[in-house]
Amino acid sequence: MAERELYPDGEQRRRIMDFIMAAGQTLLENGAEVFRVEQTMEIMAASFHLREFHVYVLTNGIFASAGTAEMSEVRNVPTRTTHLGRVAAVNQLSRQIASGEVDTIDEAETRLAQARCIPFPKDWVQLAAGMGGAFCFALIFGGTLRSALAAALAGFLASGYLLLCEQHELPGGFCKISCAALITLVCILACRMLGTPASHSIIGSLMILTPGIAFTMGIRDFVHGDYLSGTIRMIDALLIAASIAIGTGLVLSLYTFFTGVVVA
Repeated sequence: MAERELYPDGEQRRRIMDFIMAAGQTLLENGAEVFRVEQTMEIMAASFHLREFHVYVLTNGIFASAGTAEMSEVRNVPTRTTHLGRVAAVNQLSRQIASGEVDTIDEAETRLAQARCIPFPKDWVQLAAGMGGAFCFALIFGGTLRSALAAALAGFLASGYLLLCEQHELPGGFCKISCAALITLVCILACRMLGTPASHSIIGSLMILTPGIAFTMGIRDFVHGDYLSGTIRMIDALLIAASIAIGTGLVLSLYTFFTGVVVA
């Protein structure tokens, strides 16, 4: 399509539909809100003159039709992560399509493919972020410098462990439980060597696992009237919180049982 056609033919409508669904899937699987996914897809459809376009988005799926149900498509989005760089790139693409800066489907598809290939931060950046975040959270919660150093060690090891779990595609629940157990054990041992209470370092390190984004997104979905998507996100957040509690409680209980010492 050399130019944006006012009445695209059947083949072009199917191509536009596939492009819009791919854009919505990219947004949803990288952490965009449900209402933003719907809004972006509707803007793209209107800009490419895709008539009678309707879309319904859930946290893990997209349902769309166009041309009085002449075309319909369903996309399952089982995997969700957070990559706001990709979300921003697709949003920017939608604005450029609406303004006419991107006026062909060929160029739009190329730009979307580039957005989907934006890499995650390098492993060393994620390790440093986990270490720095745990260190700062331990201080925020009233820990000493020694507690913060123990938390930094635990945060570093936890970030490395999560990267390893991601490479081997291990189940999320198992990863969270085992990671919380690892954090608790490392904090107890490190704080014992440094002669400081372990509670602040444990809390600070566990903060890097807390489902803050899922919880916040669930609330935003509720505010925008997407009750089903909000419920799904809230359940996700509660399950992650329960996994953290199980892993932490298991290590604390076993440590007290074998040593007779209650972790303070």
